[in-house]
Amino acid sequence: MRIPFSLPRLRRWSLLAFLVFALLAGSTQLPARVPIAAPMFAPPVDFDHLPWTDGESLTYLVSLAGLDAAQGTFVARKKDAGWEFKLALTSRGVVNKVYPFTGNFWSILAPSPWRSIEYGEYRFEPHRTIRERTRVDYTTLKATREMWGEGKTKTFSISQDSVDDIGTMLYHLRARDWKPGEKETLFVYENNAEKQGEIECQAVETRAFGTWPAQPLLRISALPGKGTRRKGHLTVWMTHDARRLPVHAELDFIYGSFSIDLIKAEKTLPAGH
Repeated sequence: MRIPFSLPRLRRWSLLAFLVFALLAGSTQLPARVPIAAPMFAPPVDFDHLPWTDGESLTYLVSLAGLDAAQGTFVARKKDAGWEFKLALTSRGVVNKVYPFTGNFWSILAPSPWRSIEYGEYRFEPHRTIRERTRVDYTTLKATREMWGEGKTKTFSISQDSVDDIGTMLYHLRARDWKPGEKETLFVYENNAEKQGEIECQAVETRAFGTWPAQPLLRISALPGKGTRRKGHLTVWMTHDARRLPVHAELDFIYGSFSIDLIKAEKTLPAGH
């Protein structure tokens, strides 16, 4: 069975970065946009009404060309006055046979305003193990990346007093009470640098995905911004209710097209909360 790209070429990325960070990667083919009279900008996150619970668990299946590629489970937990988001990720199907991997990732979100203060990962791939952590000091606008496996430390500058990591970025998309036409620029740190993504709520549309019945869904588009150069774009469909559950995503990237489907949701808010 032929895979439409060479998996070892992805060795320097976590699959989380590969699947998600493509939204900051420089697209040559953009998804269709809904015409609007003028751009609107999303309001600040309301920390008193977040769309997840302490202990919420969401499990996703990642598919490549119709074949199982990976499975990951996100868990949100209260941590002090903020939040900790964790992801357990493992290869599946044909990818597991060709390039098996596992990984555990964590992100720590400070209390209001929305901003990441720590991101880390333990990742196990053929012939290498990655163990590292990045912490952000907003008093100096510096981030320090500690590469424990290599015994190295790298410090780099950030330009904003509120930035995301890859994990908090995913929850940031859910935290906004989106309306069609609203936009936001997200600043994300990854691999010793700060990058940008342009996020837009394009529409509310009725769709059915996988085991999720037809229902009104928010369609969110993520497009490239400053500091990015790879090709790709991401579209996410979230439930148009208090939970804002991402039930399906489609990623078109230089290495192929991926589908990401929510297959299990536990300890979520009630739909009508």
